[in-house]
Amino acid sequence: MEGKKIIRMIISIGLFVALITIIFVSQGHDPNNPHASIPKEEWISGEKGHGFAVINNQNPQKQCYQCHEKQGLGGKSYCLSCHDPSRVDYNLPD
Repeated sequence: MEGKKIIRMIISIGLFVALITIIFVSQGHDPNNPHASIPKEEWISGEKGHGFAVINNQNPQKQCYQCHEKQGLGGKSYCLSCHDPSRVDYNLPD
């Protein structure tokens, strides 16, 4: 009987530690931002940042644009401010 109590106590402590760890780790995560785990500087100008994602994403207009606009990260005029001078071929939704 004493062995079962010890095993139950170890399992309970393990589950409690796991719960505390999950709560602690989730505090730094923004569920509305899929890029939250990457520092902003790296995402904007890093080797695998914005340009890499746009070039390798098959449809950034559909998968990224609406979310960025909804989050207040810039709409069509914001995109055009970089795309036009860079002569990037794009087709933004209306």
